[in-house]
Amino acid sequence: MSEGHYADINGLRFYYETSGKGTPVIFIHTAGTDGRIWKHFVDLLPEKFTSIIVDLPGHGKSWPWAGWRKTRVNVSYYTNTVAKFIESQGYKQVIVVGCSVGAVISLQLARLLGKKVKLAAVIEGAGKTHTFEEETILKTVPGDVERAFDFCGTRSSKQAIEELLWIRSSNNRDIYVTDLLAWNNFDITAELGKIDTDVLLIRGEEDPVVTERMASETANQIRNARYMALPGFGHYPMIEDPEELVKILLPEIKKAL
Repeated sequence: MSEGHYADINGLRFYYETSGKGTPVIFIHTAGTDGRIWKHFVDLLPEKFTSIIVDLPGHGKSWPWAGWRKTRVNVSYYTNTVAKFIESQGYKQVIVVGCSVGAVISLQLARLLGKKVKLAAVIEGAGKTHTFEEETILKTVPGDVERAFDFCGTRSSKQAIEELLWIRSSNNRDIYVTDLLAWNNFDITAELGKIDTDVLLIRGEEDPVVTERMASETANQIRNARYMALPGFGHYPMIEDPEELVKILLPEIKKAL
């Protein structure tokens, strides 16, 4: 059974849920959603480690940053917030698992925190993620059914896509646009060679956003990185087929414990 908590991070009420006991494993959600997107996946995990699902600022139950209606933030802002959360909890070492914008946050945490991150699982992310036209981002609608179907792989059920749409629709549109702009402007390719912790890049083979080249080239530039392709998955593996993703990712988490 998970428990909800709030942490004060620089005056911001930061929400997170925990379950299990042991090495902290932090799960970071996708753009425009919240920690619920990881719920089915985490519920399938054993309680041999502490699963921590976070809501990024302005998402789910976390408060937004000051002036959020007029001020955009970037990936570094989210990364630094999660890093300060890790520090506030006194965690000596962590495993970070993120998807989409959560993936690039996980990648940047690996660079920022070094060996404090035992493993960064980067799902549907890359060192540079300029994948959209800005004009398209500014017209984004959270409940866009066609977009959700296009981004999910063939393993995904209709119910999973409906859950994705509900979670995204219940979050603020301006925050979603901010996330997509942050994603689009993310580029740490010059820093990849300085990452010295273990990184696992995972990509669904049917993801129309992150290409195989983007993910594999990122892995090739990181000293201790591996690349894994998942047939039948799209951009949201943990909600498309959480049972199958657990079979794939749990052994990697256990090896890093």
